[in-house]
Amino acid sequence: MTAPRMVGRDAEFRAAVDLARKAAPGTSPVVIVGPSGSGKSHLARFIHALRGASRGPLLEWHAGAVSETLLESELFGVARGTATDVRERPGIFESAGEGILCLSGIEGLDLGRQAALLRVLEGRTFQRLGASRPVRFEALLLAAFSLPPETLVARGKLRSDLLYRLDVLRITLPPLASRTEDIIPLARHFLRQACRTHKRPLPKMSPDLEKALCEAPWPGNLRELAQRMEASALTGGEILTAEDLPSQFWLGDDAVAEGLRRRMTLDELKAAYSRAVLARVGGNRTKAASWLGISRKALWAQLRRGAI
Repeated sequence: MTAPRMVGRDAEFRAAVDLARKAAPGTSPVVIVGPSGSGKSHLARFIHALRGASRGPLLEWHAGAVSETLLESELFGVARGTATDVRERPGIFESAGEGILCLSGIEGLDLGRQAALLRVLEGRTFQRLGASRPVRFEALLLAAFSLPPETLVARGKLRSDLLYRLDVLRITLPPLASRTEDIIPLARHFLRQACRTHKRPLPKMSPDLEKALCEAPWPGNLRELAQRMEASALTGGEILTAEDLPSQFWLGDDAVAEGLRRRMTLDELKAAYSRAVLARVGGNRTKAASWLGISRKALWAQLRRGAI
C-alpha cells in the first residue's frame, strides 16, 4: 500500500507527519487534535499505510453515529446465544485485528461508557456481550478530537483518567489558515485530483486566484479548499481566476451572520456585496457587472445614485 501524500512544508504540519511516522509501528494510543476538516482522517490513512495493510484494516468509528442501545455490541461484539434471533458477530475492537482503530466523538459517550473504553485500554482485553472468554485487543488506537481534549475535560465531556491513558503520543494538526506557505501547493494538489477524477484538462491558476486563496480564512480547512478547487475545475476554463471560485467562497455563513448581527437591510447587503466585488476585480466595472449578473449600465446607474 502506498502512503497518501502529505502535502505541505509548514513546520507544525511537518512535525505532525514526523510523529505519525514514529507512531505507526507501535500499539501505544495516539491522540490526534485538529479543527474540523484539517485532515485527521487523512493522517489516519497515512499511519495505516506506514503500518502496513497486512497487519490489519483501518477502521474509523464515530461514537455519535451509533445509538446508545447498540453501542456496546458495536464496540465489543455479540457472542452466540446471547438472545433469540441475535447472530454472533465481532465488534470493531475485534475486527481491527492488529490494524488501526480510529475513534472520534468519544466525548459524546456518557462517562460510564468512557470507563468501559478505559478498561479495554488498561487491560488490552475485552469480552463480547454474553461471552466469558476474553479477547485480546491488538490494534493501534487513534483518538481524534476537534477541540483540545483538556477543554472537553473541563466541560465534563471527557474523563480525565481516559485522557491520561489515551494521551501517550499527541499529534496536533494546524488549521489551514495558519499554513500560508502550503495553501497554493495544496490548491494545486486538489485541483490535479479533481481534474483526474472528472477527466478534465488541468488548468493554470492565475495570480488573482492565488491571492484570493491565500487571503481566505478557511473555516472548513482542507475539506473546504478541496471542495472549492473541485468546483473551479468543473466550471472554469484553461486559466482559473478568482471569478471562477463559487459564490459560497465570497459570501459564506460568516458574512450572513454579520449581516444579521448588524440588522442590515437587503439593500444594504446588496450594496456591501457589490462593493466587495468591485474591490475584488480592481474596480473593473465590466468584470464586476458580469460577476453580479447585471448590465454594465445598471451597475453604472447604481454607482451614480450612490446605491453602492
